[in-house]
Amino acid sequence: MKTKLTLTILGSYNILFGLLAMFASSTMAGAFVNSENLDVIRMGELFHIGLGHAIFLVGLILMVARNAELATAKNMILAYIVGIAILFYIFFGIMAHEPLILFSPANVLPDVFFFGVAVVGYFKAK
Repeated sequence: MKTKLTLTILGSYNILFGLLAMFASSTMAGAFVNSENLDVIRMGELFHIGLGHAIFLVGLILMVARNAELATAKNMILAYIVGIAILFYIFFGIMAHEPLILFSPANVLPDVFFFGVAVVGYFKAK
């Protein structure tokens, strides 16, 4: 799999999800926050706005790196793999046990899929 394709897929997903998190933060917070307290729900919205920007930024970096040399592109993909592996620990090791968060493994299925794309793209890089 060409690294350009892998970086394009991962970059596009991150850009789109980042935009969604920023501009649909109230909807996402409503599905994510286990509280009726309006201040807590607002914190969930703000969390998604900030997180959305970070995800969007990762997507931009991946898109800009599409034309990088093979070694550099593989390092970018490897960094993505490590970052998402840590994110999985945060999801399943911390958030899944937090009473204020309505965590469901189904919510992270897209992340699992794109993690798989990254792993395949890394090991099959051309």
